[in-house]
Amino acid sequence: MARRNRRIRVKVTVDTTALRQLRDNAQEVLRALDHPLRDATRRILDVSLFLVPRGGAPGDPLNLADTAFLDGPLYNPERKSSTWTCGYAHPAAGAIHQGFHWGDALKPPPDFLRRATKGISRQLKKSVGQVLMREIARLTQ
Repeated sequence: MARRNRRIRVKVTVDTTALRQLRDNAQEVLRALDHPLRDATRRILDVSLFLVPRGGAPGDPLNLADTAFLDGPLYNPERKSSTWTCGYAHPAAGAIHQGFHWGDALKPPPDFLRRATKGISRQLKKSVGQVLMREIARLTQ
């Protein structure tokens, strides 16, 4: 006996009050996210320092490992986002951006430093979730 595909209608209601409170107080929430974002970006930079080549190429006055940088936070009030950046100020490398953004996801980090971000994104999601829950609790008191 053949089964027919049946359509089931499900009505889902979502309480968006907490989300609206986060968006209405975006500046405070983004400032609260500074610590986990900075920590994750610093961890990525620390791990990547073990992966970058040591010693400059022949004729290259810059040593790639010596050009490491950590920068942030960069706030974008229109997109309600906060970004921390780390990477290498060298033509052979680039930057890694870690941040919290409303809207579309950003492109993944460049392949050169992808291994440095492995596992840290998962930790960052957990710590961002904890901060957001703490901010929701604070805003709903």
